[in-house]
Amino acid sequence: MLRKLLQPLKYLFVFSTIAITTIFIAACSSFGKLPDLNDEAVAGPIKASPQWDGTHFKNKLAQQPVDGWKALKSMFLNQNPDVEPNPRLEIAATNTDIFSKEPESGLRVTWLGHSILLLEVDGQNVLIDPVWSERASPFSFLGAKRFYPSPLALEDLPDIDAVLISHDHYDHLDMATVKQLKEKGLQWYVPLGVGSHLRYWGVAPEDIHEMDWWDNQQVGDLKITSIPSRHSSGRTASRSNHKLTLWSGWAIAGPKSSVVYSGDTAMHEGFLEVGKRLGPFDLSIVEIGAYNPLWRDNHLGPEQGLIAHQMLNAKTMLPVHWAGFNLSRHSWVEPIERLLQAAKNKGLSQEIIIPIPGQPFEPATPIQERWWPKVPWQGADSYTVWSTKVDELLKPYR
Repeated sequence: MLRKLLQPLKYLFVFSTIAITTIFIAACSSFGKLPDLNDEAVAGPIKASPQWDGTHFKNKLAQQPVDGWKALKSMFLNQNPDVEPNPRLEIAATNTDIFSKEPESGLRVTWLGHSILLLEVDGQNVLIDPVWSERASPFSFLGAKRFYPSPLALEDLPDIDAVLISHDHYDHLDMATVKQLKEKGLQWYVPLGVGSHLRYWGVAPEDIHEMDWWDNQQVGDLKITSIPSRHSSGRTASRSNHKLTLWSGWAIAGPKSSVVYSGDTAMHEGFLEVGKRLGPFDLSIVEIGAYNPLWRDNHLGPEQGLIAHQMLNAKTMLPVHWAGFNLSRHSWVEPIERLLQAAKNKGLSQEIIIPIPGQPFEPATPIQERWWPKVPWQGADSYTVWSTKVDELLKPYR
């Protein structure tokens, strides 16, 4: 009798074990694969980089260490009902007919939320940090979830000439999306070390171009340059696996048009150097969200994002890294509201471009659509997110 009663529990245990094992294997695959530093072909360019300190990549301007316990408390104990849209956002699908003709100005951009971008630059198409999965996470059931489905289906993308990856965090490098795109035989341009993840997921080695800061590659008529950022990398919680791959932003210059993308970054002096060496730009694409005083040396925040735009010597600015995933504890509309306030205070409102996600636009005719609802948010006077070690750098802009 006891054996019969225990039989269902036995099957439950077996099925649970299989399910947990399957989930773990899938997650392990999503972790990717770090560069093999014993393989000279892989390790040579890494060890030759000025950013490599012998064991890890480093920022030119050191970061203030993040207190892990305080960061966890900030994320999970300080509840804010406005960190995500409620109800979930309704975003119209992209009208793909527009891709059948080139933009009149030579430059057209489709922002797909967060930092996912399709750039049409002087006749060539560039995809940046593509994430089509439901979550920015190694798990399908846990982690930051999309605020809305992608307004542009992956299969509806126009032909892509180059895919640019800024770094290997989950909200910028997504295994499922990589595996779908690799079937197209695309060319991938990534920071040093990130190619190991792509090779592990099946991207052909000859399709991967790993680049150090200031390296450049020619893609048809476009010159693509890797630019410095002040951030970090890693796809697991292990500190020993952090900063073994590089992080960067990107500058894209065509015969007529030019764009600069900050990548994920805190404030650093490199923005001025990029502006002088590679500018002026028609458009800066700058991250403004997922900030917190506890990790002020990982992200810009809206006020510093506007300053980065000024330093980069760009005509117009597209704010990104907001309205996509819940990655901090501020209200989900706070980054854009604070940016608009900062721009108004500086007389730069006309330079800010705010499209509806999925709506293609040309920076030559800037748009600013207040498409988000009214949600409570805190202004810059409530708390600051200025990066460390940059007081002198920021003096002319504050």
